[in-house]
Amino acid sequence: MINRYRAQPRSYWHLFPWCLAGGISVVMLANAALVWFAVTSFPGLATEHGFANSNSYDRVLQAAQQQMALGWRVELTLADFRPVITLTGRDGTPLAGAILAATAERPVGTDAPVPLGFQATAPGRFEADAPLAPGRWDLDLTVTGDGHTYRTVRRLVVK
Repeated sequence: MINRYRAQPRSYWHLFPWCLAGGISVVMLANAALVWFAVTSFPGLATEHGFANSNSYDRVLQAAQQQMALGWRVELTLADFRPVITLTGRDGTPLAGAILAATAERPVGTDAPVPLGFQATAPGRFEADAPLAPGRWDLDLTVTGDGHTYRTVRRLVVK
């Protein structure tokens, strides 16, 4: 009798669907990771004049080093929806007599920037004149005192 069902040499084509599914899974995982990093990282535009600022980046670095050398510390808190800024020097003493200029701006959206005025409530402690609406805000702060200028941007979440 002739055996018609003899074993055929096995090829690797039976693995093709698994390889295809595995390759698509790897691509989907990589895309998901890139989307996650994009959503949880830097929120967007840092400056409107990127090219001009990049040409003078040495000055930007020098200004940052001068600010670090000052040793000033800026703490940002909230009191009744109003930003409260506490300024201290290198040795931890309050910076009295400083002048603050600040603008609150939404990190995303088309809302216009909100200029903020500050009143000194104690040595080195300044409270904003107006409250901020709930949400995320970037506070662009300029502190002037003792012949020096200190600039920083701080994220604030008003709940």
